[in-house]
Amino acid sequence: MAWLAVAAVCMTLAAVVLAWKYRKLKMDVYEFADQVEQNLDAVIRGEKTEMNRETEDSLLGKISEKLERADHILERRARENQEEKRQIQELISDISHQTKTPLANQKIYLEILRSKIGNKIISKEIDTSLECLEHQTVRLEFLFDSMVKMSRLETGIIQIRKEKEDLMETVGKAVSGVVPAAEKKGIVLAVETGSEVRLRGGGPEELLVPHDGRWTEEAVYNLLDNAVKYTEPGGKVTLAICQREIFTEIHVRDTGRGIPLEHQAQIFTRFYREPEVHDREGLGIGLYLTRKIAELQGGYVEVHSEPGKGADFCIYLPNQKSGRQIFTVL
Repeated sequence: MAWLAVAAVCMTLAAVVLAWKYRKLKMDVYEFADQVEQNLDAVIRGEKTEMNRETEDSLLGKISEKLERADHILERRARENQEEKRQIQELISDISHQTKTPLANQKIYLEILRSKIGNKIISKEIDTSLECLEHQTVRLEFLFDSMVKMSRLETGIIQIRKEKEDLMETVGKAVSGVVPAAEKKGIVLAVETGSEVRLRGGGPEELLVPHDGRWTEEAVYNLLDNAVKYTEPGGKVTLAICQREIFTEIHVRDTGRGIPLEHQAQIFTRFYREPEVHDREGLGIGLYLTRKIAELQGGYVEVHSEPGKGADFCIYLPNQKSGRQIFTVL
């Protein structure tokens, strides 16, 4: 029976050793994970990872070295991307500057030509040619202006100054910009306010929301302009505003042709236009600018639409000050 006792003692000792090794391994794993996490945090903060001679040739040291190399590569690529964006912005600004004078002269000469013709009877062909020339001049000017805005947004060289201002006033300016085009097509423009935005004196009262008035007006105008452009004559465009707990929503709804689901993710990319609307006016920049403007203010844009049932575009602006504020002189 003595051998049984010896065997039991040996098994007990083996179990104790295995338990000790398991506990030590577990502690080592926890310590390793903690050190890796600390090094990851250091990389995120842009600091140097902690590594000494004892850990330099260890697995932790190798991982830390890889993290540092990856961080340096990402920093270099970020600098290269920023430099490329700056060069593109400078190129577009130069092109825009160089074309302003020729475009202005072209518009002046067209006005002079129109005034000289006056009430004289001219052929339909000449009149049509003049109208096309005037239209293309305005379109070209709009294209260059849009490209400059886009380049400034992409390179971060833009002023976003969020102040607690009346959003109703900002939206009203955007609406006034599309009234002539809507009237020309016989489109009804309607404004709705949510239950949180009560009426005073027959009109909506002040709705104080932190936002950049100039650029928010631009974003809302782009949505309204698109809605009017792609809604058939006699249709309706509705602008609805509702203040929620976290975000204030600006909806632009139309009774237009709608957008297929497979195209809804692409319409906010620059220069994208649906294949079905290439015969309509447009450059594919407006929705891209709207998305960028909302994002710079800490918000976002989304769309809900079905073919044949119109579209509902919504800008979400946070009710608290957030987003990027860059004070760069343009």
